[in-house]
Amino acid sequence: MENGGYRLVGRIIFLNCFPRDLVSGGIKTMYRHALLLRQAGFHVQVLQAEGVPSWLGKEMHPLMCETVTNLTRQDIFVFPEVLREWYADMISTPMIGQKVIFCQNPYYFFTYGPSAQKLAEWGVTQVLAPGIGAAHMLQRVLGLENVQVTPPVVDGNLFRPRQKKLQVVCAEWKWPQQGGLPRHAVLIQDMLKLKYPQFSSVPWVPLQERKEEEVAALMGESAVCLSLGRLEALGITALEAMAAGCLVVGCHGGGGSDYATSQNGFWHSPEDVEGMVDSLAMALEGCASGSGVIRKMVAQGQAAAQPYAPDKVSMRLQQVYGQLWG
Repeated sequence: MENGGYRLVGRIIFLNCFPRDLVSGGIKTMYRHALLLRQAGFHVQVLQAEGVPSWLGKEMHPLMCETVTNLTRQDIFVFPEVLREWYADMISTPMIGQKVIFCQNPYYFFTYGPSAQKLAEWGVTQVLAPGIGAAHMLQRVLGLENVQVTPPVVDGNLFRPRQKKLQVVCAEWKWPQQGGLPRHAVLIQDMLKLKYPQFSSVPWVPLQERKEEEVAALMGESAVCLSLGRLEALGITALEAMAAGCLVVGCHGGGGSDYATSQNGFWHSPEDVEGMVDSLAMALEGCASGSGVIRKMVAQGQAAAQPYAPDKVSMRLQQVYGQLWG
């Protein structure tokens, strides 16, 4: 079988060891990559021992399997970076086929004590990352020679501008095991009301614990997104907000430096809380007045999200995975 100049001789098997109905950005990205590769002609499966997740779209169902049989040396197993429970045993066990790690957050990965030597001993042939900054970090910290980038997907058909209103959507749920950042969001809102009382009545809408379609709709109708990224490998929430026509204010979390510029958002260090308050006021004022400068920033944000469109990500996935067979 040929695809894009590459000879496809095995399966790509993504491993999902997480609870069946757990939803996260990393899990969704894994399923989207699997679907794009399947649509491009690759033989792809997703191993979920508990069965098909209830939240998964029907187009994904043909990808699912509860067991994998008839393995060959040409099969590729794609592990997440979270090497715990049975993943920890499986990654270090000799097995037929290639082992690849799709490291969607190096900071998670580092907590499991990986090293170039361990990866070689485990038989891992390739480490993938969602962004250039994350890939370079993996190379520097672990001494890896080559980390390929397979970016996440931002679907512009879902995350699109709608009828806008002066409203702030707030994303601050990252790293919940360390308390997340919700108090920062409350503090920023309180400071905005004190310093700029003219914006006291502007609605704030938190995005946590909402389905993706609802998040997309709220982003699409909101003028501003406060995105408090922290220890991000890329920071897809800010990109989704940009695609939805929001002006983003906040922190890019490190990995967002792949796309964050002074032309497409108001980016601050996490400690610069007052600076974020000032930027929120500037953004709200500009959106309310129809400022040309603000409109240009929003347009630049939409342009920054374009490289993560499904067709562009699909081409990159085909290139990276096609080369794994040599």
